[in-house]
Amino acid sequence: MTSGKTRSETLTALQLAFRAQSSGTVLLHSAVANRLGIGITDLSCLNILTMYGPQTAGQLADRIGITRGGAVTTMIDRLETAGFVRRERDPADRRRVLVIVRDKALQEVAPMFEGLWEMLGDQFETRTDAELALLTDIVTESVTALNRARESLREQH
Repeated sequence: MTSGKTRSETLTALQLAFRAQSSGTVLLHSAVANRLGIGITDLSCLNILTMYGPQTAGQLADRIGITRGGAVTTMIDRLETAGFVRRERDPADRRRVLVIVRDKALQEVAPMFEGLWEMLGDQFETRTDAELALLTDIVTESVTALNRARESLREQH
């Protein structure tokens, strides 16, 4: 290895880097949620809605990992009261209700991440297309692993 480290040392350093990145993400999201006056689960809900579009309460509960019924309803109620989401009948199936993110949420949340994206953008500018593609693959595979680990924990409960 070019760094002078053994493969084992490199893998240990990678594991620590992933753990630091994970902790940093949780702490940043906690700070953003705190500034917005909502909980971190509520912020996760907004993130899911901006990534995947309108969702039913059940879909949100499954994606976030909270119980259908009371917990998800309470979360949606809080976000609706704060003006961040609205409920709307699904035009394709009037029996279903969709939770839709409001512009207010986008306008208040996005600026809190701009500094991070600027810093990352500066770092990415120096990378080749091949390096960016590899990084995208690694992050995508990491998300898949995180989802599998979360599902495994749910199944054990």
